[in-house]
Amino acid sequence: MLDPQVTAAVLGAGFAVTSVGLLAQTRAKRALAARCTRLEQQHEADGTHIAALEAEVRHFAEAVMPALVDVLARGYRGVPVPGLRQEQLAGTVVDHAHQAVRRLLQEAVTVTREHIGRAARSSVRDIIDEAQTGLHRCQLRVVEEMEHHPDGTAYHQSLMAFDHLVTQSLHTLQRMRILTGSWPGLQRADCTVREVVESARGRISDYLRVSYTYEQRTGETWLEGRVVEPVTVALTELLSNAAAFSDGKVFVEVQAFQTGYCIVVDDGGLSMNHFQREEAARQLGQRGVLDVTTVQDTGQLGFAVIGRLAGEYGFSADVTSTSPYGGVRAVLRIPQELFGHGPTDEEIEADRQAAASRAGYTPLPLGPAAAAGAADATSGEPTSGGLPQRRRRSPVAPAPARDSEPAPTDDPDAFSASLAQLGRTIHHTENPLEGDQLHD
Repeated sequence: MLDPQVTAAVLGAGFAVTSVGLLAQTRAKRALAARCTRLEQQHEADGTHIAALEAEVRHFAEAVMPALVDVLARGYRGVPVPGLRQEQLAGTVVDHAHQAVRRLLQEAVTVTREHIGRAARSSVRDIIDEAQTGLHRCQLRVVEEMEHHPDGTAYHQSLMAFDHLVTQSLHTLQRMRILTGSWPGLQRADCTVREVVESARGRISDYLRVSYTYEQRTGETWLEGRVVEPVTVALTELLSNAAAFSDGKVFVEVQAFQTGYCIVVDDGGLSMNHFQREEAARQLGQRGVLDVTTVQDTGQLGFAVIGRLAGEYGFSADVTSTSPYGGVRAVLRIPQELFGHGPTDEEIEADRQAAASRAGYTPLPLGPAAAAGAADATSGEPTSGGLPQRRRRSPVAPAPARDSEPAPTDDPDAFSASLAQLGRTIHHTENPLEGDQLHD
């Protein structure tokens, strides 16, 4: 038999070993359970993150991208572009990737638009150049034919009506070439403000409804030839807009202020609401060329034409005021630096000499007073070779103190003669047939 003491020692050692094993096993189980708990939590977190990523990708494809296409490609204003749907993804790789896709989409749309717009504008300008030149030649033939027939006849009046239609067509071509980034296509000599107003008046269909309050102090001020045609086109747009949205008279008045002149157009028609005024102000302040990919209504491009010309030539326009007659007051502001001094005595004399040479006689030299009096009949500008280049102007009858429209009469012949005189005045102030430089 074993010694009891040895037996007790063996049993104690075995119990100790067993206890240590059980303790180690218990600790291992606890560690394993904790690790399993962490893994389960990580699995749940990963599942939540994956679900958030899937939801964010669907949101980007179904909501963000269509909104971006509406705003960038289709040009819809006011469409909200949503951001991240899962706020916890802000600043993550997914957020940065979505921002990169947005930038790439915007760049792709911009580049595509530029290529399409450049090609379209170039094609439009080529077509307009040819059409504008043809219409000017047609107008020349009409005017030559009018000069061979007396005023007041039915044939002469039909030629005047045809000339007016050609003038309106030329204005339509001008506004399109301006919006495509080109110039108006016509270089004019220095003109008076009165001639600019009458020229613009003659380019709209309802020109008889336009009442111009002539004053010699403002009407006989000379406008620099470089800006004559741009100002005329801009004023034509304002008159056309006023006549289109009113039934009665459209009143035009030229006012002088400290740093220039204002051409004020008042109508008694429909006024504009707050949103229409904001849109008009936005278009008048737009200086870029026409984006042919976003044009929705080609009939409402007048303010865009004015904005383009104003930014290019240094004048401004405003339509946010209310007319005293209840409609819209449009103001065309022309700064003092855009005004010229008219033809010089040397240019007048050179024009006389050229006209005399064509007629086959030698004129006597003009004195200072005669030269000053002849300034109303000619206008000039030097050509690239240094010689004066001018066009003839028909004699202008003295204007009344207030309204420049012909007085009412019951005599049909007198009315026809007055209408013919108005047509000649309008045509000679704007027709570039004998001296103005025409883009061909």
